[in-house]
Amino acid sequence: MFAKPYKLKSNNTLKNSEKKYLVQRIQNEFPKATEEKVKELVPIKSNSSCMKLILYSGDTVGVYVVDGVPMMIDLGDKLVPTVCALWKVNDLIPIISIHSPVLSKVQGGAPLYAPGIVTDSTKFPQFPRGAVIAACTTDNGAAGIIGRAVISSADLLIATMGVCLETYHVFGDLLCKDTKFSKITRPKLDPAVYDITEVISSDISQLRIQPVREEWPSLVMEPAAATNEPMVIPESVQEMQSESTSVQEEPDINDSVDTVCSEDEEDKIPSDMDGLLRWCLLSFLKREGKHIELPLKTNLLYKNHLMPYCPPDRTLDVKKSTYKKMGKFLEAMEREGLVQVREVDKGVDALVALQLAHPLVRHHRAPAARPAGPPSGPSQAPAPPRVRELHCVTAHVAEIFAPLKKGSALSAGEVRAALARYAAARGLSARGAVALDAALAKVAARQPQELMKWEELMSSVLGRMTPSTEMSFPDGTVKLTKSRLEPIKMQVVTRSGNKKVTLVSNLEAFGFELSSLAHASQLRVGAACGVTRSAAARADQLLLQGDQTHFVAKLLIEEYGLPKKFVEGADKALNKKK
Repeated sequence: MFAKPYKLKSNNTLKNSEKKYLVQRIQNEFPKATEEKVKELVPIKSNSSCMKLILYSGDTVGVYVVDGVPMMIDLGDKLVPTVCALWKVNDLIPIISIHSPVLSKVQGGAPLYAPGIVTDSTKFPQFPRGAVIAACTTDNGAAGIIGRAVISSADLLIATMGVCLETYHVFGDLLCKDTKFSKITRPKLDPAVYDITEVISSDISQLRIQPVREEWPSLVMEPAAATNEPMVIPESVQEMQSESTSVQEEPDINDSVDTVCSEDEEDKIPSDMDGLLRWCLLSFLKREGKHIELPLKTNLLYKNHLMPYCPPDRTLDVKKSTYKKMGKFLEAMEREGLVQVREVDKGVDALVALQLAHPLVRHHRAPAARPAGPPSGPSQAPAPPRVRELHCVTAHVAEIFAPLKKGSALSAGEVRAALARYAAARGLSARGAVALDAALAKVAARQPQELMKWEELMSSVLGRMTPSTEMSFPDGTVKLTKSRLEPIKMQVVTRSGNKKVTLVSNLEAFGFELSSLAHASQLRVGAACGVTRSAAARADQLLLQGDQTHFVAKLLIEEYGLPKKFVEGADKALNKKK
């Protein structure tokens, strides 16, 4: 996180109320943070401040500084202690031990792999996957690395390879070297001690003992039935055949672990967004991995193959996870050995290999069946919605449009017709003008009985209403957005080697699926097309090789029927020679 340069956005001194809120937040997020320990981190009479930093990746984080020493990193949804905080309170989070030479490797930018960890089961802390943990060295108990656990402590004890920690902060990074802080030196401390008896006691209390289900028929002969005991006879021969068939069926070796989730197993769906993303990916690999066609573009993976596995009462949103972007999530999954991602086109990543034999996939309890979703893919024609510009009634004009309620959407023609009815009902119409009554005068900011032209009155009324956009999609759904829809923008830029490319932005706001549109454009224009995102863009863009503004404008307006006003520079592009 701080391995590369960052920028200081702001640095504000904490008020007493803000300091109390920080103390309360530390106590809530860290169960072992007693009142005495928190006072060591944030003394009552300390000089505390909050620095907002813009990281090299573009993300913004907060760093709480106490008496010139960074203590807490605010990621928005959680607090992460710095190494300085753990030097004062070493049991704030679980601390694992690593071999001493590994610390310098992590300081150089390498991830922490499982072989670098000292796995002594009698002195190893317990933590779930996704927990914030720290790492110290065998020769010094002072924490040197802070990060997020990629796997749980139970899996880590048996793991022999793979990344086990996503590094947030390491001693010696640019945060520790910042000149705004006091000189930070790593002290010599004893390692943290974990009582294994407490761990075992807590584990036993959480165990649920269930009787063993007999997988194979018993080889012991059943005792003969009593002579006077009535025998149950099947109702029909078909019932006997069905029973014998069910006994003779043998499970497929590949599906031996693939059983239907019980209610207890459904409760094991992770509650955090990181875990839910991973759970949906494992479900996709379990259910569709054998039949999916590769390469599979990452934008299609998220929408068409991960979101359908999300439980109905949950919402899958990669932006609310710690990864923030699908690319970072897939990089983490690639480090775990679940998938392999490659760039198939310029700026377009895709899955090229799936590790279905991975233990996590084989032991994953996927849903019984994949929920049915709308068909999608390159074969679908990208049909845009029908767009209408509307105006919503506000409190300023509610009296004029009665009995319509506040928030009702009207087109410009309907607004004009309603004004005409209002003026006619009150006898306000004059020759090409309107005599303003009290309600109209208030809207137009004029004096009552003053004459006003129709166009001026219309403009004043529309200015008091909320501009909105209605989109009617081909499947019959209608979406009303209380804002003006930004037009589609076309931009020709020069890349390395003096090559021109065309970037088309804001297509997804009009219902276009970029992968389908890129495929259709590639077939028509005969040039390389793909999906990308430039540094200044807020969403994905369509990329076409060469100056293709004429082709894009013609495709959107003439073939897909999009009005010209929603394509910026449409007239200039259409008049351009091919």
